Amino acid sequence: MSHFHFHLGYLTPTGRLRTHPEGIRALWTFAKDNWGTLIQKLPASLSMLGTVVQIVTNNFSSLDAVEDIEAFFHGKSTRGFNQGLAQSLDAIRAKASWVERDAADVRRWLTEKGFLGKGKL
Repeated sequence: MSHFHFHLGYLTPTGRLRTHPEGIRALWTFAKDNWGTLIQKLPASLSMLGTVVQIVTNNFSSLDAVEDIEAFFHGKSTRGFNQGLAQSLDAIRAKASWVERDAADVRRWLTEKGFLGKGKL
């Protein structure tokens, strides 16, 4: 039971951090800086490591992030979370493609509707 509480307590604060760009970057930086501790506390035999990897990577939306994530995991064992990591990278690539394809249209619509401009977003 205490093991479960560790996981629950560890993951709960991440939800709010994932709602804005600075929090997304902070989570990823934390994971990279503390990777040794994470793999010790959440061994690959437990599914929680895969969940953590997805939580700290899935909300990016740029190909630069894909490169950073791939570089970080290069040469590291991804046993136990390789599928979750692949899903996160696919999701990031899809979001990056969407941003590249539709950013100008979204910006134009926001401007036309008065959401962008001086003193706005």
